[in-house]
Amino acid sequence: DQKLHSLFLIRSLGISAIVGAIVLRYLYVQHQWRKNIETAAMSRYQALQSRIRPHFLFNCMNTIASLTRKSPELAEQSVEDLADLFRASLLEPSELYEIADEWKLCKHYLRIEGHRLGDRLSVEWEIDSLPDDALIPQLSLQPLLENTIYHGIERLPEGGTISIRGKFKDNRLEITFSNPVP
Repeated sequence: DQKLHSLFLIRSLGISAIVGAIVLRYLYVQHQWRKNIETAAMSRYQALQSRIRPHFLFNCMNTIASLTRKSPELAEQSVEDLADLFRASLLEPSELYEIADEWKLCKHYLRIEGHRLGDRLSVEWEIDSLPDDALIPQLSLQPLLENTIYHGIERLPEGGTISIRGKFKDNRLEITFSNPVP
């Protein structure tokens, strides 16, 4: 009877150890999977930022060069706007920032592009319903705005209007950038 009890106890402990090991392995794999998804998302985000910056930098430098001759004060303002954008790009990308700060960066960018495109660029803002303290990834709006201009306004000889609309519903932000190109 003692032997049967010992055998039952050993089997029960063995089965418990196997089940425990399987559960721990499952939790470890789940943790690794989440970590890989976060790493991949951060890599895509950083790749998007680095892919956009060279295009913008060259256009901006050409704009500043042309402004130095005809309007030095606008050239200086463009250099300051560019410096603010690059300063923001050097911050740690893993942190979240208030959307109000992101809109300021977008306005710096739009001012630079406004010098380059002139009357060809106009912007409609409908973002009053968004809370200024909402947190978003740093420099996530400016690349979208840049794509909206690059794939829309620049391609049209007459230019056009960019619409920036935002909604806040059910604790979620919905932001839409649109241009006149279908």
